[in-house]
Amino acid sequence: MRKQNAKLTWLILILVGVIWQVAAVNRQSVIIERDEVVFDFPNEINFSVQAASDVPITRVELEYGLDVNACATDTTRVVPDNIEFGTTVSANWTWNMRRSGSLPPGARLWYRWRITDEAGDTFISEQTWLTWLDSEHDWRTVSSDNLFIHWYEGDEAFANALLGAGIESQARIEQDIGAEQTKDVNLYIYGSTDDLRDAILFEPGWTGGLAYSNSNIVLIGVSTSNLDWGLATVAHELAHVIIGNSLDSCYASVPTWLNEGLAVYAEGPLDPGSAAILQNAIDDNSVYSVPALSEGFSEHPGRAQVSYAQSYSLTAYLIETYGQEKMRTLLRQFDEGYRYRAAIENTYGITIAEFERDWRAWVGAAPQPVPTEVAVVATVYPTFAPYSGQTVSATVTPLPTPQGGLPASASNDTPPFWQTIMLNLPWLGLICLCLMTASIVIVIPIVLVLRRKANPNSAAPTVINHEGDHNA
Repeated sequence: MRKQNAKLTWLILILVGVIWQVAAVNRQSVIIERDEVVFDFPNEINFSVQAASDVPITRVELEYGLDVNACATDTTRVVPDNIEFGTTVSANWTWNMRRSGSLPPGARLWYRWRITDEAGDTFISEQTWLTWLDSEHDWRTVSSDNLFIHWYEGDEAFANALLGAGIESQARIEQDIGAEQTKDVNLYIYGSTDDLRDAILFEPGWTGGLAYSNSNIVLIGVSTSNLDWGLATVAHELAHVIIGNSLDSCYASVPTWLNEGLAVYAEGPLDPGSAAILQNAIDDNSVYSVPALSEGFSEHPGRAQVSYAQSYSLTAYLIETYGQEKMRTLLRQFDEGYRYRAAIENTYGITIAEFERDWRAWVGAAPQPVPTEVAVVATVYPTFAPYSGQTVSATVTPLPTPQGGLPASASNDTPPFWQTIMLNLPWLGLICLCLMTASIVIVIPIVLVLRRKANPNSAAPTVINHEGDHNA
């Protein structure tokens, strides 16, 4: 009997579960009637949806994210404006790249809609993937293992030459610093630097190539007539991606001179033009200090060229003097979160000043000028100066002068003596204030009493009574 009751109980529970699932499916009444995405490359992406439901819809949200190497889940949720809620709704939202910053061409992104009805039930649409890329060019692709070259100008031999440069760069970087690229890398080759700059926003005018290590994307503008430059640039930008991916820590911060120096080093020997630029800077003693090259380069083309060439030389000095294993150790220091000063000292046992001194001697540059020793002066804490006294001069921005001369508040008259006393000797000012108060409270009543005694009739006020007035 107990077994029969147990079986009956299980049957009832299963039946209730099935009914619950059927009810849940029936409640999920949201239907996506239209789901559309429009690219206005490179300016914006417009997402729009039209949905219908048996139950009035009360909320519509768009969720989206990027396919990037990130320390946290890359999900953003936005709520479109100006929605008229009901059983049918239309919503749209625009991702304005001119406000948020441009996505690299080739970036992969996903999106989905989250729709909630009046009953509190939420419908989530299927996740859809998109590739942010212009449709203006007829893109073609060649590949080898995890390298993909996308291009639209030139023949296949042109693309294969660039692909070969990327393969050589991979092997050189792996040999020099032990960094290996395991993820797919997409290189988009624009037919000119003008085409490249038209595809991205807010980049310097001298930009010829860009590397996005967190997206594994490289952009290069190279014409078929400038293949040699393109081969070197493929190696350079690919090195950025590989080095960026070799650092797993979210807190790794490689100084600009090392990041760019390793990328230029991956190209091979310094080209004659860059070598001449560096030598001129050495001869003129216009090379930059290591700290100056650690936080970014100038947007001025001439200064940027010196910065790149000098970064190569600094990196080459470390590799050729201390060996490749030490360079691997240095990169591990950055991966552990050390900043460049501590990382250099931990790896090579020298300070940044000593590193720069040794590098200058290595290239034949003049020693770094020794800063002039400045005498230590105790900090002076300011106090209020008397109005009539002499004050320390300071730069002051005046108010606009009205027509007709200075306002009355701008008079140069010396303040009264009592005001100077009050401001600079507060205790004496307090005594004066007490004496003045005492004179009001004590002296004035005494004077009034004496006056009354001298003229008793004057104490009563004069009252004019009009009640008895009449015409004569």
